[in-house]
Amino acid sequence: MERDRSDARSKRLEVFESYRELFASAPIRLMSRTASTMQSLGYDDLATAIGDLDWRTVPADDPEDPNLRQDWGSLLSTSFEHMGGWLCQLSPHPMGYNLDSLGYATVVRGWSEMWSHQLGLRFENVARATPQIFVFHGGNQALQAAFLGVSEARRDRVGTAEAATVLVPIPTFPCPLDQMALQGMKVHLLAPQDRGMDPDAADVAGVPEGTEIDGVYLMPVNNPTGRTLEPARLKAFVGAVLDRWPHAAIILDSVYVRLHPRDRELVAWYEEDPRFADAVIFIDSLSKTHGVTGLRAGALLTRSARLAGGIIRYAQNIMAGPSNAMQAVMLSLIAPFVTGDRELAEQRIRLQLRIGRHLQRRRRLLLRRAFMRYPNLLDHDQPLLPDPTGFDWEGSMYADLRLSDTCAKVADEAGVSPTVGFYLETGIAGVPLEAFCSNPNLKRHGLIVNDDDAGLARFQEDAKRFVRLSFGMTPPPRE
Repeated sequence: MERDRSDARSKRLEVFESYRELFASAPIRLMSRTASTMQSLGYDDLATAIGDLDWRTVPADDPEDPNLRQDWGSLLSTSFEHMGGWLCQLSPHPMGYNLDSLGYATVVRGWSEMWSHQLGLRFENVARATPQIFVFHGGNQALQAAFLGVSEARRDRVGTAEAATVLVPIPTFPCPLDQMALQGMKVHLLAPQDRGMDPDAADVAGVPEGTEIDGVYLMPVNNPTGRTLEPARLKAFVGAVLDRWPHAAIILDSVYVRLHPRDRELVAWYEEDPRFADAVIFIDSLSKTHGVTGLRAGALLTRSARLAGGIIRYAQNIMAGPSNAMQAVMLSLIAPFVTGDRELAEQRIRLQLRIGRHLQRRRRLLLRRAFMRYPNLLDHDQPLLPDPTGFDWEGSMYADLRLSDTCAKVADEAGVSPTVGFYLETGIAGVPLEAFCSNPNLKRHGLIVNDDDAGLARFQEDAKRFVRLSFGMTPPPRE
């Protein structure tokens, strides 16, 4: 038994060493692109570090939803077959038959109707008016456009002497921080006071007087924590920001909202204060709701005319939209919202919610097994788990576990981080929460305006004791 354990640990160390540079410092998105390579080499357990979804990981006889795999897979297969038909139409006349103008307008209308039908919020592109919906090559490109909108709005307001500053509650997803660094934006990292690390209106008072904030980036459903920010709390936070910085843009990365059983409730507050229409930018994507991260289908939705200038020029001049082929797939996925088939639209919404529910159940089963097998490596206090005993809560497909003193000691003896030590002992791979609390490129260029803050440093140090797990690529165990 002890020899088997030692062999397993040696194998895991070999895995870690072979991907050390990537595992330790690369953007999470890049890590996910190596999943198939890792699995083909026999490194299956590293899939627990990956954030993407795959319908093939749903058991064909799932006890809670036995038809989910079939329904989800059928939707995707028919949608990608639809792309083949579109390409056949294009191929005989590649120079004389451009569907882009027809396809893009229809995709925009589909996204408009999808948000109106599912979330109760209406965004529209109307002739001779500022567009309210922009469809991009993925959610990350939509975010890039949003940051450009924030930067342009600052230049319009005060000139070009200083770059825009973005307030970012942490922990947060790393890719947007990299985008801010690439654009030369300054960032104020806002460490939470709440034990569950949810942002709160009271946190805004911790930003020093004289700090100018041009935008905020945050998520109603958090990645990496998997927690849901309660609507009243989110509204209060946005209100507190606008009370202090009335010109600030609020970028809400909402890619998990349409998977959530309380989907409408999470964004209903948007209609309750006229300031929100002029300040809020929503980011959406099909990546999570349909499990098609590789499709690159994202959208930006806003009613703010003052923030739209930079977004419009980026979308028009850079041609930052999805290709014709990708538009064809998107149109197939959201077709019921375009055609007005309410019954089929409801079926598609139910499928999204079933996917979200399956991920919630999958997370519960995998967490329960981890706590049963390795109680000595996990702390008794788990502040980031909304349900630290039943492991069942509404949110995204992530969970952040606090590692025990025993785990930290094992890691220290091996000369690795607690997260890697946990992997060596268990085969459960994750990402240190610390990676979601700063960004090496922001630090390298001196763009973190509060990098010398002692409270921020303490928070980042404590984050080293947490491991972020994703359950998008890990099949659920049998109950």
